[in-house]
Amino acid sequence: MERTIPLSEAMKDKIKLEFIARITTPDGEVIERIVEAEDGIPVPDDFDISTKKGFLESFDAYEKAALAARNKAGEEITAEYLAEVSKKNEKKQK
Repeated sequence: MERTIPLSEAMKDKIKLEFIARITTPDGEVIERIVEAEDGIPVPDDFDISTKKGFLESFDAYEKAALAARNKAGEEITAEYLAEVSKKNEKKQK
């Protein structure tokens, strides 16, 4: 889908979308990752709700940025968790 969202002056002020992924183990240890997305999220002034096409294009831009950030958060928290699992298994084997 070709992006036709107008880039107003408001686009200079970026919106920041944050995903916080947190794993809490039974012993209370917390593993947390915060992932931010700033690119591609329409600011409220540029979110076009005047037509169905405009809304779909604006929402598509938002959704793509949100899904990319969510996927990155999942990847990062999983990598961090597996690193912790690996450390604990190394300690057990010694």
